Amino acid sequence: MKTPKVIFLLLIMVSSFLSAQKGEAAINKTKPFFDVENLKDDKTIEWGYLTVPENWVAPSNKIKIAFTVLKKKKPSSQKPLLYIEGGPGQSGIQTFGYFRDHPLREYSDIILVDARGVGNSLPKLCPELGNEVFKILSSNESSAADEKNRLFATMNCKNVLIRKGIDPANYNSVNVANDLHALKNALHYDSWNVLGVSYGTYISQVYANAYPQDFNKMILDSPVNNISEYYNKINEHYMQVLKIFFEKCKQNPVSNKKFPNLEKTYFEVIADLDKNPLTVKVPEKLLEKGSFTFNSEDFKIVIHQALYNKQLTEVLPVIITLFHERNAEALSSVVGAFSGAFTALDFGTYYSMVLNDAVPYNSVNYYDTAAAKYPGLKGGLSFYRADFLINSQWNRNTLPQNVLDYTKISKIPTLILAGEFDPITPVSNAQSLTELLKADVIIFKNEGHALAFTEEGSGFINKFIKDTYQRNPSKIMSTYNTNFVTDIHINPGVAKLAMFIGSGFDPLTLSPLILAYLIMIIGIVYFSMHFFKKGRKESVLNQLFYGLLIASCIMAVALMSGFLYAIKDAAGSNFFICAFGIKEKFSNLFSLLYVYVAMVVVLLLLSVRISKYQHKVVIVGILFSLLLILFYFCYWGFF
Repeated sequence: MKTPKVIFLLLIMVSSFLSAQKGEAAINKTKPFFDVENLKDDKTIEWGYLTVPENWVAPSNKIKIAFTVLKKKKPSSQKPLLYIEGGPGQSGIQTFGYFRDHPLREYSDIILVDARGVGNSLPKLCPELGNEVFKILSSNESSAADEKNRLFATMNCKNVLIRKGIDPANYNSVNVANDLHALKNALHYDSWNVLGVSYGTYISQVYANAYPQDFNKMILDSPVNNISEYYNKINEHYMQVLKIFFEKCKQNPVSNKKFPNLEKTYFEVIADLDKNPLTVKVPEKLLEKGSFTFNSEDFKIVIHQALYNKQLTEVLPVIITLFHERNAEALSSVVGAFSGAFTALDFGTYYSMVLNDAVPYNSVNYYDTAAAKYPGLKGGLSFYRADFLINSQWNRNTLPQNVLDYTKISKIPTLILAGEFDPITPVSNAQSLTELLKADVIIFKNEGHALAFTEEGSGFINKFIKDTYQRNPSKIMSTYNTNFVTDIHINPGVAKLAMFIGSGFDPLTLSPLILAYLIMIIGIVYFSMHFFKKGRKESVLNQLFYGLLIASCIMAVALMSGFLYAIKDAAGSNFFICAFGIKEKFSNLFSLLYVYVAMVVVLLLLSVRISKYQHKVVIVGILFSLLLILFYFCYWGFF
């Protein structure tokens, strides 16, 4: 009787061993990753974790890959869509709000994934590292000192990971590809359409190389073409796009008149900030020390990142000019926008991925030689150069470079999207990949990075997947013109007011403002009635006081309404205008604001005669409300 039991136990052990060697994955459903009430009961959305080996070659530790399935709204045989986010280190699930009501979802499941080490996936790789890097950049250090400080922070991150039993070498594109293949199988899809954006296009290519059978179609948006040149050509690509940008600004008569010699101004700013860094005040919740010091390296990376976004590109002439004028107050809002690039990225995963996939196969000598071709750039973009120094300490055992078989990958129908203003994955990347993959390519004029999130890009992807796209090996899509913003009335208070409005209802800060305006509206009605009924019986001085009180209340209401309308108007054409001010056509609002100040001052002087007035309690309430409105405008920084 013992022999069968022994054989049975041996079979179980062998089966378990083989399963472990295969790295079988398991799915566990979970609650929504967003704390939104109506998501809990939405049966059309699935939230879950895929448990996979940290190392697919020698499975041992288990990790969890977070995913979301947005189920199609209508019955259809259409293949699902897998979205692969870039960075590396950005969360795919954070695009949930965009894809939830995407036209593709009408007939196709959409799968959003947080790659290993990213977002909701577990374990997290040094989630605080992004803030540390941001703090390093905020200080006034030389590029060499910045690089050493980042080296210290990243190596500290690696040491923490190793002490926790996490091997950073396992966080690479090959293992991510294995994760995605396992997720496809676990969700019981035979194949899917794959949309990769930015660095996600490289992961897509690695995935397609390993598992071409998983692909129905592939869309590469803002693609990486040759990973062994990714760092080498960063400065070259940046300067090529800057040249296009400066030329377009010059060709536009209005912007050229407003911002003459913008290219010269750009290089003058680099030279100026190299010698005299500019310190701006920022909210302490953004940086504990309450300030950010812009040196030339920070300026270069701000302009580089701004080129990703079409609307930011349109205000770039304003940003460059504000730096040239050293307008510290107005540039404070740039720090907030700049910080988003760090809070949105899991830097522990970023370094693990690029130091496994890319940096070891690029050359710091090539990088420096290429940067020297642009002397005005003063050494190129040190933000990226620092990764070479980090790599020299991080990688003791470099992984073999991924070799992609484009003959095999090219059998997958592929659409490539590229933006004319993209400084990190430029049009030349798309053009070289088009030949290798025998793909269709669409070049978007006047656009930057991540075209899938534009109306035109989304439309082409939709048609490509639905087979309604008319094939054209090379198409240049001329989107809306670049409308360079030239008519901003600069005032830092506008940005704070816009943030105040956009932050939602905060009873502590919003309630007093609402109450003040309610009192003033009541005051307008109350004293207007009093003035017309009994005004003639009042003394001339009293008539003046009541009239000025009514006018001040009307002015306060008109001012707030005017600024809110001006902000709405600016945001409607370009949201980033609000970061610096409002359109020039509304500049009279600032003159009216000073008239309002004068009116309140006169009212306060006349109020010394309050014993002569009727309705003292109402008057005190209105005066307090008028002063409170004035306080808010001061608090926002309008003066």
